Amino acid sequence: MVMRTDDLHPFVKYDGLDSSFQGSPPLAESIGYAVVLGFSLPISGITTILVCLNRYFGEKGEITIEYFNTAGRMVKTGLTASVIVS
Repeated sequence: MVMRTDDLHPFVKYDGLDSSFQGSPPLAESIGYAVVLGFSLPISGITTILVCLNRYFGEKGEITIEYFNTAGRMVKTGLTASVIVS
């Protein structure tokens, strides 16, 4: 009995291959690193600036894990309802 490739489990035909793009990746590895670093570094910088601004202009109280997990009890009913619906 000869098995056709259509009868195999979907991942068996890729067993042992480095890429599902017939051996050649669509982009170079350096481009992948550039994309990851290009997005993560500016976003982490913006986040750091926002945290510093919040410490300076925001409430002077210490932000604890309880405050973080509950958003300081500031989440309104509309946002909660939209999260449940989605």
